Amino acid sequence: MLPWLPMRQFYLKGIVTGLIGGIYIILTLGGEISGLESVTLILLTTAVSSYAAMNFTGATPFTSPSGVEKEMRRAIPIQIIAVAAAVITWVVAPFVN
Repeated sequence: MLPWLPMRQFYLKGIVTGLIGGIYIILTLGGEISGLESVTLILLTTAVSSYAAMNFTGATPFTSPSGVEKEMRRAIPIQIIAVAAAVITWVVAPFVN
């Protein structure tokens, strides 16, 4: 699916595919998980998918090392924040419900 998404940065393509995958899993599970658990699932699938897609950053013939470094400088903080927020919501979820 990555080649058909219109963005240039692979981490953004990973975010989109992670959101689609997370929403699909939530819809498949139905009402078995709570709202905070759904948020946790979406955040984790988004972060993991973004990281996995970012591994393809240097795979194109048009990529320069400085472009890869620039994309990684933008993407890694977003991924870290998403994982940290997911861990926090995962820990808080049993106490809220």
